[in-house]
Amino acid sequence: MPGTAHDDEPGQPAVEDGRRIVAELQEALLPTALPILPRARIAARYLVAGQEQAAGGDWFDAIPLASGGVALAVGDVVGHGVTASAAMGQLRAVLAELLAAEKDLSHALKRTDAFAAQMPALRTATLALAVLDPADGTLRYTTCGHPPPLIIGTGGSARYLKSTGTGPLGTDSPPVLAEDHLVPGEVVLLYSDGLVERPGRTIAEGMAELATVAAEAAASEVPPPGADPATAERVCRLTVERLTGGGHSDDVTALAAQWLTAPVPALHLELPSRRPSLTKARDAFAGWLSRLGAAADDWEALHLAMVEVFTNAIEHAYPRDHPGSVELDARLDDDGYVECRVTDQGTWRPPGTGDADRGHGLMVAGQVVDRMLVSHPSPEAAPAPGTAPAPGTGAAAGTGAAETGAAAETATGTAGGTTVALRHRLRRPAILASGRRRDRTNDPAEPPFSVDTSISAGAIARAVVCGPVDITTADKMGRRLLSVSRGGTIPLVADLSGVTQLASAGVRALYAVSGQLAAHGHALTLITAPGSGTGLVLDLVQLAHVTGSEA
Repeated sequence: MPGTAHDDEPGQPAVEDGRRIVAELQEALLPTALPILPRARIAARYLVAGQEQAAGGDWFDAIPLASGGVALAVGDVVGHGVTASAAMGQLRAVLAELLAAEKDLSHALKRTDAFAAQMPALRTATLALAVLDPADGTLRYTTCGHPPPLIIGTGGSARYLKSTGTGPLGTDSPPVLAEDHLVPGEVVLLYSDGLVERPGRTIAEGMAELATVAAEAAASEVPPPGADPATAERVCRLTVERLTGGGHSDDVTALAAQWLTAPVPALHLELPSRRPSLTKARDAFAGWLSRLGAAADDWEALHLAMVEVFTNAIEHAYPRDHPGSVELDARLDDDGYVECRVTDQGTWRPPGTGDADRGHGLMVAGQVVDRMLVSHPSPEAAPAPGTAPAPGTGAAAGTGAAETGAAAETATGTAGGTTVALRHRLRRPAILASGRRRDRTNDPAEPPFSVDTSISAGAIARAVVCGPVDITTADKMGRRLLSVSRGGTIPLVADLSGVTQLASAGVRALYAVSGQLAAHGHALTLITAPGSGTGLVLDLVQLAHVTGSEA
């Protein structure tokens, strides 16, 4: 009989599947990471609706602009399910493109409104957009039918910006811009109505509660266990948790940006070109990156590239009996890119092509970062400390330079020093859906280097390698692997799943062990963790390996 519980039951799996599909689509269309900028700390939190019918319309974005500012947007598309999610994705993409292409913010907004007017699914979509200029704290904003942003002060105060009086997008109500100012340390919070709408409460009461809770979160001196101590993250996390603790029937979105009093200072080191210097450089650079709160993938890529380039300078820039110095400079630029520069005053010798086990360092570095530039400045053209070489410089400008995604090639024996500049965009994970981070933020606690060995009853040598394998530990690993394999006279299985960083020195050691085994008719089997950086490096240098699940 229609309407009975018995008839409804077969449909329940389909409902759950639909809800899961909408949630996954919504998560795929939202930004997975947020830009890391010198003068603005940005955080976001998105929770999918508690009811499947309501999911799909909320969205957020944070877009670095060519002017040095950052655009913060939170919006809501009318409707539910897949249709609303698809429309949301279109609106977000168009707004981001227009903000990047148009210098005039007002013009970009007018074109966005015109686009929404042409799309039935986007008519009456609401939008709160705020553009923060980190140079002076100026905040230009509009509220197109959306609740106004909340400003949270450093002393526990909170105030709402005045609504600009603009109607939703596509409703013949052209967006109007207003202006305000932040003081250093203040946070601007953009949010969706799911955070202020409560059963039995007016919107005004919900907004008053949001202001109180957000101010309390910002003023908290001791963050909860596991929480990021930065104010923007704390405001997003605690505000959403406290206001949705009793459940929520609509999507909930919060996007916060704190105008920082001072950016993380640039890093500068000058160390002797000796192997112990690599450990100091690794630790200092790791600490500097951790202060920025980058996503693990970006952290690992930049750290690996720096280690490779610094190792290259130690090993090849100077004669062994006449060591020199190696400088490391790093800074975070206004566009969210890290500029990392390693400089020596030695002689450049390009990677050789005769040995398969050598010359991988610069290739690996160039593959894992967005851009790498190798240059040989003349004394009068050398950049000042803390600055990266200008893009595109060449011999006419006093340098011989090669920009590359792999190894650089320049004239043999170029004297006068070498600068290798790395450029890579940093991002911070957003917190989406169930509240889980897409990625870990700071560098994980790195296990110490170790090699555990054994020989099985079948006369197969086994080794488990953990920790970083670089110029300071690679030789030890190679000796241990050769020792357990009896100089290559018995097969060897080396588990590298616990290796946190495999530098070119480690690659060279593995090639040497593999060659020794091959000379005795045996194979070296390498095991890596699925999707690991170690596996990526081995793929780049053409060393065969299997994942743990395949071994």
